[in-house]
Amino acid sequence: MRQLLCVIGLAFGLCAGAFAGDLEDGVDVYMRGDYATALAKFKGLAAQGHANAQYFLGRMYYEGKGVAQDYKQALDWYAKAAEQGDASAQSNLGIMYDNGQGVVQDYVQAVYWYAKAAAQGYAYAQFSLGVMYYEGKGVAQDYKQALDWYAKAAEQGWLASPHIYLGRMYYEGKGVAQDYKQAAHWYGKAAEQGLASAQYFLGRMYYEGKGVAQDYKQALDWYAKAAEQGDAYAQYFLGRMYANGQGVAKDYKQALDWYAKAAEQGDAYAQSNLGVMYETGQGVVQDYVQAHTWYNLAASQGLDIARKNRDIIEQRMTPQQIAEAQRLAREWKPRSAVAQGAPSERPSPAPSTPSPSKLASSGTGFYISADGHVLTNAHVVDECSSLAVESIGKPAVEARLVASDARNDLAVIQTKGRARRTAAFRAGSVRQGESVVVYGFPLSGAIASTGNATAGNVSALAGLRDDTRMLQISAPVQPGNSGGPLMDMTGAVVGVVVGKLNAAKVMEVTGDIPQNINFAIKAHVARGFLESHGVEYETAPKAKDLSVADVADAARAFSVRVLCYR
Repeated sequence: MRQLLCVIGLAFGLCAGAFAGDLEDGVDVYMRGDYATALAKFKGLAAQGHANAQYFLGRMYYEGKGVAQDYKQALDWYAKAAEQGDASAQSNLGIMYDNGQGVVQDYVQAVYWYAKAAAQGYAYAQFSLGVMYYEGKGVAQDYKQALDWYAKAAEQGWLASPHIYLGRMYYEGKGVAQDYKQAAHWYGKAAEQGLASAQYFLGRMYYEGKGVAQDYKQALDWYAKAAEQGDAYAQYFLGRMYANGQGVAKDYKQALDWYAKAAEQGDAYAQSNLGVMYETGQGVVQDYVQAHTWYNLAASQGLDIARKNRDIIEQRMTPQQIAEAQRLAREWKPRSAVAQGAPSERPSPAPSTPSPSKLASSGTGFYISADGHVLTNAHVVDECSSLAVESIGKPAVEARLVASDARNDLAVIQTKGRARRTAAFRAGSVRQGESVVVYGFPLSGAIASTGNATAGNVSALAGLRDDTRMLQISAPVQPGNSGGPLMDMTGAVVGVVVGKLNAAKVMEVTGDIPQNINFAIKAHVARGFLESHGVEYETAPKAKDLSVADVADAARAFSVRVLCYR
């Protein structure tokens, strides 16, 4: 029977003969946040030479989960697994040599291990190897090799970063003939995955008409997507488009708001333009003190036009006003920023991020209102000291628990910001045999971080012991899927994924492994829960069936990873 479990483990590279069951148990408790139990299981298997267990043990030491963080121990266990050919361990070993974690920084060794993992098709290692060739670290600089490795990583689809780096190389003509059309194509791939810097670059190409037909409306839309994620460059250009009425009606108030967001992060051009608006009273009450402050800040970064404007406006100000403006400039501090994955350094603000003690577990949820309400399972948020949600390609933002129903295993949490996309519930009931799609973030850290879509059917209209609140579905479900949307083929939500049958326990009783027996809470139960707590939601109109890929695209826009900290 242990060998039969191997069939399941193969999908995740977690199988090695007679150890498969023990490793599966270890991974299961690890994903549920029981790190002490996982550590004990992995240690036993790792000592017996099990490569996957050695990899997970290295990861636990690296992340400090269930054990004190220890890069030296992490390096040793990764090395053991890497020597046996484990691609994940090889890639992570490359990272540690690259960053000098637990070992003296050694780019040559980093390249060696990245190459080992890349040769096995490990996307992150392929991308990292491309970076090393691009920057000439540990290997002679070779743009052609960089391009080739970026392309291999990009072909796998789930990692956004290679796409934007390919776009950059085609844009600059490095390692390949300059080709704006190809640059736009690759920027578009990354932009669609939610990478803010790629959205900015794509907006810039539409604005300038490079590689695509010039289209101010498209430029505005892509700038807006990046700007809402905090990209300072995009905020500045969005402000400029509102100020000039390009692709949108001229709106000085909107221009002022976007200039201000970029200026607060230290963008000199935005600071200078914000000074102009305060000086002229466009979109705001005229204020020479504020104008002088922003001109002065931009001038301090070497922007000559800002210096000239500051000197001119001083002629119309009192000594007291000048002194106040200089004080404001001295005391000004830029907002904290986070990297958005661009090829070069780009400042961008961090949304309100959580600062809890430790990530304990994660699940899936989905936005059901523009006010930031997220529906998930009660067991996903149970006993969490703090919560956060993470959309694809965006940093995590804090969330608060609004309501929870342990009996029906439902909970609703809320973020501070507004949701750009929300799910809609199907009005009617589903039929047995109907096709459905599950979307979620299973096995966090082990497989794609960009979300997974799986298709199946409604197997039964009741759950265990004929529980009529539930649907039984054949779509594959893994730890981390809990709380995710179950959708029909129009993209409407028909249920909330709640879990899977414990295959190991059933096997012990029956001697056989049950296949694809998973459960979801019916939509009408979820709607009743939301209504009882005054949370608004949308009902989907009748629509034509879509492909699985189209349903997945829709789900990606409103689904989030729910993070539980304790």
